[in-house]
Amino acid sequence: MILQPASSKLSVIVAASNDFAALEKTLASLKRQAENPDTEVIAVCNFDGEAKEKVEKQFPFVKYVTLASDTTVPESRSRGIYLSRGEIIALVEDYCTLDDRWCAEIKKAHESGHPIVGGVVENRCPDKLLNWAVYFYDYGKYMLPEQGRVAATLSGMNVSYKREVLKEVENAFHDGFYETSIHEELRRQGHDLYLAPSAIAYLSKDYEFGKILRTYFHLARSFASQRSGGARPAKRALLALGSCVLPILLLARIVLRTVRKQRYLVKLFLALPNLAILLTFWSAGELCGYLCGEGSSARKWT
Repeated sequence: MILQPASSKLSVIVAASNDFAALEKTLASLKRQAENPDTEVIAVCNFDGEAKEKVEKQFPFVKYVTLASDTTVPESRSRGIYLSRGEIIALVEDYCTLDDRWCAEIKKAHESGHPIVGGVVENRCPDKLLNWAVYFYDYGKYMLPEQGRVAATLSGMNVSYKREVLKEVENAFHDGFYETSIHEELRRQGHDLYLAPSAIAYLSKDYEFGKILRTYFHLARSFASQRSGGARPAKRALLALGSCVLPILLLARIVLRTVRKQRYLVKLFLALPNLAILLTFWSAGELCGYLCGEGSSARKWT
C-alpha cells in the first residue's frame, strides 16, 4: 500500500474500538469544525451493529470504515492513513472529545512549519479515582499549563503529521501504527515532535478496574517485546531486572511532574493507591515481555 497524493488540507482519523456511544461523542465534537471542504473525517471501527447507519445519518461528513472485531487500534490507524487524502493527517481515538478550535489549531501549528504536532490532553472522565489514576499516568505529561515546545513524546490520541513526513517511514506502519516506535524513527531522521498547547483533546472514558489492569499488562508486554526484539539474552535479562523497579520510578516521576504543574494535587494524593496498582501491572507486563516475548498480547490490549 502506498500513500496517495494529498487532495485536501486535513484528514482526521478516528480509531474507534469502544462502541457507538463513545464514537458519537467524538464525532459530535468534530461536527462544526470538520464540516469544511478542506477537511475529511474517517472513522475506522472494529465494531458495527447499527453503528454504520447511525453515523451516516447523524454525521454525513464522516467516511465510515468497518474492520474485523479483532482489529487493533494500531491497525485501524494504518488503514485510516492509507484511506486519507489530507496534507495533514491527524490521529485521535473514540475515548476523547476535541476542543471547538482543535482542527484550526492543528492546521495553524503545521502552517508554522512543524511537520509533527501533538496537542495537550485534559481530563473530563467521570470523577472517579481510577479514572484520575489512568489520566495521571498516561496523559499527565500533556496536561495544561503548557507552552509550545519541542517535546520528547506526544500522545497517540492527539497527534498529527505532514503527509510527506509519514511517507518517509511508511514501511514502519504497514502492519500497524505504533506511535512510540514511529516517533523514535522520525526523531532518528532528524524531525522534532512539537507540542501545541492550543490543540486540546479531552479524555472522556470511564475505566473499569479489571479491564484496565489487563490492558496495562498486555500493552506493557507488547511494548517490552518490541523494544527488546533481537536483543541478546543478557540484555533482555538486564531489561527485565530494570522493570522490577518501574513502579517506584514511574510513581516518583508522575508525582514530580504533577506538583510542578500545581494542578489536581488532592486528586493525585487520593489516586496514589490506584496508581501503584496500575504501575505494578505495567511492570509485570514488561517483565513478562522481556523474558517470554509478546505472545498474544498485541491483540489483548485494545
